Amino acid sequence: MLIAAREPFVAVPNPFALGSDEYPDAIVQATFANGLRLYGVYLPGQTRKRPHLRCLIAMAKFANERGIDVLCIGDFNSGRNRTDIQLNAATGPLRDEFDTADLYAELETEWTEAWLHIHPGIREYSWYPFRLQDRRPPRNGWRIDKAFVSRSLLPRLRYAEYDHAFRTQKLTDHSGLEVRLA
Repeated sequence: MLIAAREPFVAVPNPFALGSDEYPDAIVQATFANGLRLYGVYLPGQTRKRPHLRCLIAMAKFANERGIDVLCIGDFNSGRNRTDIQLNAATGPLRDEFDTADLYAELETEWTEAWLHIHPGIREYSWYPFRLQDRRPPRNGWRIDKAFVSRSLLPRLRYAEYDHAFRTQKLTDHSGLEVRLA
């Protein structure tokens, strides 16, 4: 993950002090002079992301209680089973599931998911598996690239859009997510 900014910030790798066996480099914190905390995330797959989500939930509660502005953005490798997996949304029955949907739902009670807030009721997917030699159109997208804003930052949220260009050109299997704050 990369955090780039026009203004200086203090970077804190492994801000939750996770052990070396818990993928400690999956989250980086950047703190700006104006008090904004930015968490860049690239969470591991399957249940390995549970410690990270627990830490983010604790941070969300802490930030909300103290009015701290937080933007948390990146590849969460998790989401809602019914709407964030295209196959489930299209067919109705759960054909695939996130094994951390319970913790993801808890995180959503604390912080607002930016794209969904701007686009209520819309379905869009940010990740499709692909192989370079496969010319068939992708059929089962997942929305796993997300941004969350703390309660105090929510009034400043102005824009959240996926940029699918690099994904559709098969330069990556993820779409970018752009978030703008006032």
